[in-house]
Amino acid sequence: MKFLVTTIALFCATLTAQAQDPNFYIYLAIGQSNMVGQAQPTVEDSIVSERFLNLTASDCDTHTTGQWRKAVPPLARQWTKLCPVDYFGRTMLQNLPSDKRVGSIIVAVDGCAIDVFHPDYDDAWVAKDLPDWQRNEVNCYGGKPLERLLSLARKAQADGVIKGILLHQGETDAYSDTWLQKVKGLYEYLLRELKLEAADCPIIVGETVDSTYNGVCAHAIPTIDRLPQRIPTGYVVSSKGCPPMDDNVHFSREGYITLGKRYAYAALKHMGIKANDETSYVNTAAGQFAISHKIWKNKQGKNLRIKSEKKIKKLDIVSYSGQTIYTYQTGMVPHTDQLLPVRDYNFKLKDIKDKVLIIVIEAQDGTKSTKKIEL
Repeated sequence: MKFLVTTIALFCATLTAQAQDPNFYIYLAIGQSNMVGQAQPTVEDSIVSERFLNLTASDCDTHTTGQWRKAVPPLARQWTKLCPVDYFGRTMLQNLPSDKRVGSIIVAVDGCAIDVFHPDYDDAWVAKDLPDWQRNEVNCYGGKPLERLLSLARKAQADGVIKGILLHQGETDAYSDTWLQKVKGLYEYLLRELKLEAADCPIIVGETVDSTYNGVCAHAIPTIDRLPQRIPTGYVVSSKGCPPMDDNVHFSREGYITLGKRYAYAALKHMGIKANDETSYVNTAAGQFAISHKIWKNKQGKNLRIKSEKKIKKLDIVSYSGQTIYTYQTGMVPHTDQLLPVRDYNFKLKDIKDKVLIIVIEAQDGTKSTKKIEL
């Protein structure tokens, strides 16, 4: 009898192993509006390989939650548009053997902070802090985006192997070390819940629209770029050369295509596969350094003192919406080629109406750091 039970158990285990295809590489994609996708797809974008699939994350007219389908855009939800994952999947297949398939699961909410994906996120927080339009998006995922992601990921693990996490989020709140810590916590939570090893499942994060295109949220980039310092299996993909739409917040179709390819190059690099572009991702970020501040008053009004751990080359004071309020560039020491060794700076606040400021400092060694300040 014991032999029979053991035989049946082994047979069941064999069936389970056969049901999971080790050549089906699945990627979880999370974030806010740029992961949702804002660019209108073309007819060309609807031509997709049968080997690229998307697991539906919310019910729509043609598909139900938890149903695999060919990855024809839109992928995030019904009525959304082209996103980075569209050309991530295509590029992966171009560089993988023909027996491999790629699958995606996208859970993303326009305009959300990283807290929307916090394990303790609850209905009370949604009701209190989210506007109606954003609450409606959250409700597409049963009111709990992280739970929906985990539920679908567990289902997907019966079909294939989760090989990575793609994140594009930060326009709302990637302006301090707090964001980095929250992303690290989310990554580690997903690994634990899904019983994944970090070495087998990197997290790949995309930059916001950069300053070359007057990106409204470009000042989030120094924080995003420091992610690999917190997460050894973290990659950051550059947004340089990824053109935006007219709002300078969301990428254009061309921008999403380029960014999606770069996500793929980073994923391939982690697997030891050399892709076509070795400069499109950032594996290690410039060293972070401390910025402190103090608000004080005198007869002229409120003042802000900013102190940097490193000597300042350039200092930007930016509104929370991304508009530069003031720029300070250190001068040169007369008759030398040396910059003045400034580590602190005083700034008058009397004409500043913003309640939240972002301080961006570029040090003399080229490294950058940011700090969010509430006045």
